[in-house]
Amino acid sequence: MVDSIRYKDWFSKAQADLQGAKILFKYEGDYSIVAFHCQQAIEKALKGYILKHKGNLIGGHSLVFLCKEASLAEPSVNQYLKDCAFVNQFYLETRYPADIPTVLSKDEAQECISIAETILNHIEI
Repeated sequence: MVDSIRYKDWFSKAQADLQGAKILFKYEGDYSIVAFHCQQAIEKALKGYILKHKGNLIGGHSLVFLCKEASLAEPSVNQYLKDCAFVNQFYLETRYPADIPTVLSKDEAQECISIAETILNHIEI
């Protein structure tokens, strides 16, 4: 599989992940999967933003790293570093079974959605 180099494709996928998170939340799906979809939405949006403004597709999954890279094009994105760190903690923890599983509360899942919405709205392509 080859990743798209069209930045709008990345933002479209980001919107789809956010919509999936909202649907799962609305119907009281697994909150860890809600958080994972929010992480994915932010990751894809930041990658699309970087692609648009810097002309290259950056690999990796760290929202903190991607936020820092995006802030090189637009310094105001830097205000989301703390939020990215919060959502980023759910990337691996929510995807695989663990001896001590991460259990997210409804409030934490809602916070992830709120953060994803805010970031996507700020950097909308």
